[in-house]
Amino acid sequence: MQNNQWILEEAAYAKEHGIAIDVEGISYEDKSQTELLKVLEHGSYMLDYEGDALGRIIALHVDRVGPSEKPSYKSLRCTKK
Repeated sequence: MQNNQWILEEAAYAKEHGIAIDVEGISYEDKSQTELLKVLEHGSYMLDYEGDALGRIIALHVDRVGPSEKPSYKSLRCTKK
């Protein structure tokens, strides 16, 4: 939970100010922090802020980061023998 605490704080701020929140494209505006925390436990996430033409933040998008699948190519990294 410690790693994602900052995301919970940002989501709470957004909710308090009427900013739309979605996680992986699913709206979380009406869900509790407990429900959001359950989702955040399953990986690393990043925040993306969406602004309007006047520069105001109108939406907060939370997306999972990291490789979605193993690369199909062989690594070119040097390995010790």
